[in-house]
Amino acid sequence: MNNSIIISMTALSLIAFQALAAPQDDAQKAAVKSPDYAAFGLSAILIKHSNAVQSVCFSPDGKTFTSGSADKTIKLWDARTETLKTTLAGHSDDVRSVCFSPDGTTIASGSYDKTIKLWDASTGTLKTTLMGHSDSVTSVCFSPDGSTIGSACEDNTIKLWDARTGTLKTTLTGHSDDVQSICFSPDGKTIASGSSDGTIKLWDARTGTLKTTLKDREYIVWSVCFSPDGNTIASGSNNNNTIKLWDARTGTLKTTLTGHSDDVRSVCFSPDGSTIASGSFDISIKLWDARTGTLKTTLLSPNKTGTRNTVWSVCFSPDGTTIASGGGDNTIKLWRLP
Repeated sequence: MNNSIIISMTALSLIAFQALAAPQDDAQKAAVKSPDYAAFGLSAILIKHSNAVQSVCFSPDGKTFTSGSADKTIKLWDARTETLKTTLAGHSDDVRSVCFSPDGTTIASGSYDKTIKLWDASTGTLKTTLMGHSDSVTSVCFSPDGSTIGSACEDNTIKLWDARTGTLKTTLTGHSDDVQSICFSPDGKTIASGSSDGTIKLWDARTGTLKTTLKDREYIVWSVCFSPDGNTIASGSNNNNTIKLWDARTGTLKTTLTGHSDDVRSVCFSPDGSTIASGSFDISIKLWDARTGTLKTTLLSPNKTGTRNTVWSVCFSPDGTTIASGGGDNTIKLWRLP
């Protein structure tokens, strides 16, 4: 990636402040834009949420993306026009995680209200609510074949649900603190979970049995993600604010990526597996070479005035040309990659 995408926070903050401070009426687009953003790779700032955007996810066809927020809502956006399509309301507390089904027909949302809701992605109507957790739901994920939904919770468990019927299939126990993130392997055979107990656990997705435990000392593992080929697991934590790359087969640590100065809240592989994006509370997104572990570039987010622009979530579009990020300043930012 061209180093021109590395930007001055001061300069871009000024641009963002001028754009965001300008009066807007309801007829205007949700996207705040400036020609200056193109030089920095920032395409749009979407500002329809009223609280932190904690999760973002693209649909499998890349035409739509969804955002979940501490304002208790999920929003659906047109990825081409960068405009708001509809708002899904029904949760009674923060929406911490959103995920599309592999066929793009359903959106799962996990909330601090202890529930998982399934929504029709085309109409925005609520299909069903899954109940069974006893604390905040922090992460939701579909299996690659779409038959199972996994949910992680601050009750220290992972639950697996039948995606068609909504019935509970099994509960995975073994973590000793909040489970913050889960991810299915590309072949659907393994589930990785990251926890506040400082471990990553690998589970057999069919039987629910524990396969192995990867230890990241006594730090919070905020995010886990499999590489597209299934050979590597990336984890983001507050262990010196690092990203760790693990061998998914042996469970051994391959390398540690350093450079963030605050908690790494989200990690995501590009669709071709060549790049890892990491979003941090240090207000930056970093792009890393997945093979060598070297830093490729840093994207710094413009701030809305008076807020701390923490990065809660990052997600690549299916074609790998765009990164969506959700922030503590209540916005979604779209970054166009060369």
